[in-house]
Amino acid sequence: MRKIKRFKIAPRQKEILRKLLRGGGLLRQAGFTSEMEVTQYILNAFTLLDPGVVYEFNQDAHWELDDESAVHKEMFTACAVTLGNKIEPFLREAQTHGEPRNIVAGSIILEFLKNAISFVTDLVREQAQKEEYETLDPQFVYLPPFGLYAPPKLLRESVRLEKTLAEKILPLILEKINADKIEVTLADGVLSPAYTTVLLVPWQKIRKKGKK
Repeated sequence: MRKIKRFKIAPRQKEILRKLLRGGGLLRQAGFTSEMEVTQYILNAFTLLDPGVVYEFNQDAHWELDDESAVHKEMFTACAVTLGNKIEPFLREAQTHGEPRNIVAGSIILEFLKNAISFVTDLVREQAQKEEYETLDPQFVYLPPFGLYAPPKLLRESVRLEKTLAEKILPLILEKINADKIEVTLADGVLSPAYTTVLLVPWQKIRKKGKK
């Protein structure tokens, strides 16, 4: 098991601002009067992040995740990624200012979650390349609900395990990767902290040129 607490991700405030500006009059409805004000709002949220990740490599299905072997038997890395619980009061405060502000705040947090996921999948990809493997698109076992928020493409178009299977193997994966090391807990099918995700990153052998 590998654990990284408080790893550094870039705020990417300009990228997030551009996406929010595409929401038509959403920012104005949320009470923002300038792009500078929105940028500062994004950076204020960023200071509240307390990200953490645990991940573990599995080879040849030595993890017995399900009786039907519906989870692929190939090599993969299982990961739990969280933004921590310090960001949650930021969202609760936004909710008191109406739906537009709530949508802006939630969409910002999902962008941060996407950046944290990318940080981790990049680490796994580098690890795989050292072993002459490549990684495939992540498969999500758990994602927080999006509600009215505008999720980034990585989350919106994500590959998810079938719901029943995901619910069955989620507690097993959390145990295997020691998710409690980053204070991630599961209760009634919901993960805490709220902005936490669990995913599998499959590996496959890099094919040599000239070989099919």
